[in-house]
Amino acid sequence: MIRAKSAIRHNDVVYKKGAIIAGLTESEAERLVRLKSAEYVISPEEEMKKQQVANDVKEIPPELFEELRIALDEEFNAEELKREAGDVGVDLTGLTRKGDIIEAIIRQGKADELLEDDNNE
Repeated sequence: MIRAKSAIRHNDVVYKKGAIIAGLTESEAERLVRLKSAEYVISPEEEMKKQQVANDVKEIPPELFEELRIALDEEFNAEELKREAGDVGVDLTGLTRKGDIIEAIIRQGKADELLEDDNNE
């Protein structure tokens, strides 16, 4: 879904600034975003999913947290970690640093899953 950043005329329809533009093909939406006429926005369903993930943060004893942090840091480089975390459903929105990604994995309860998968290969 995209939102108009300025007035847009597309397929003989005029959209005002801030209007949500639905019903476009993926390539049409990408073109409008690439032209900086529109920006991507998330749907209400996606927003709810983000909030649920945020509420699913687990409290972890400091000793266990440190143990998992070290294991993940040793087993994965930053790119592998980001890819694997995404594959198991970790919300990495806005995270770019390896340490932050590791913390998100642990807090969202996915560290064991990543470490088990790595040991089974």
